[in-house]
Amino acid sequence: MIVTFWGVRGSISAPGVSTIRYGGNTPCVEVQTRSGGFVVDAGYGVVALGEQLMRRAAGKPQTVHILLTHLHWDHIQGLPFFSPIYVPGNRIIIHSASVTTAKQAMDRLFTSVYSPIMGVENLGATIEHEPLSGAGIELAGAEIRPLPLAHSVPVQGLHIAAEGKRLVHATDHEGGDANVDAALVEVAQEADLLIHDAQFTLEEYQQYRGWGHSSTDAAVRNARAARVRRLALFHYDPTRSDDDVAAQLRRAQELCADGGPTVMASAELVSVDLDQPPAP
Repeated sequence: MIVTFWGVRGSISAPGVSTIRYGGNTPCVEVQTRSGGFVVDAGYGVVALGEQLMRRAAGKPQTVHILLTHLHWDHIQGLPFFSPIYVPGNRIIIHSASVTTAKQAMDRLFTSVYSPIMGVENLGATIEHEPLSGAGIELAGAEIRPLPLAHSVPVQGLHIAAEGKRLVHATDHEGGDANVDAALVEVAQEADLLIHDAQFTLEEYQQYRGWGHSSTDAAVRNARAARVRRLALFHYDPTRSDDDVAAQLRRAQELCADGGPTVMASAELVSVDLDQPPAP
């Protein structure tokens, strides 16, 4: 299983010279197995991924599966600029907790108020919606199960198992309370990679408690409790510069210096091959 980060920023995009190293696009993660692949969330990172998918398809029709953790703007704002959605013959299948709500969001994105497309019915691709709830689904040889996270609205974390490897995707989660974190820690036990919200520093979190996001310290605490092999910090605050993210990474590494997981700062276009051992 190969995990590629296409967007790692939270809330709003943050382009500029101070965010080049880790990237300024909002959340989008691609998961590839030997049987295929799928996309988790469609922030602005999905725009560049769309161009890559078009190159891979080489003019042939393609089916793209997009799993939405929730419908906050930063997780869907790239859809109107996602190239495959305009190609006749393509199928875009959107998996979400509520098919009805996801359809409503798509309809709004492409109304004449916001888009020259003048409605979903004018898109080239066929748009389909499938539920992602309960026992989960199977895609590209991967078993995908949702788990509830703590946010300002219901958010689905994802447990993804394929080819003997396990990924847990936990963005937009306010960690820090053991009772709140219990379900996540249980599901993530000994996972090969935990992608965890780390929008705030510990000091910032005191100011933004209740906003639905984690501190670096909370991400590490959950990763250590779950005994995961790798932790990827994710969903950085839009004000965070590359140097600030590097400081968060150093903080997380210090907290793991006595034997915790290998820690990385997620960065655009960086891939993690779960078949390979973590870098020392």
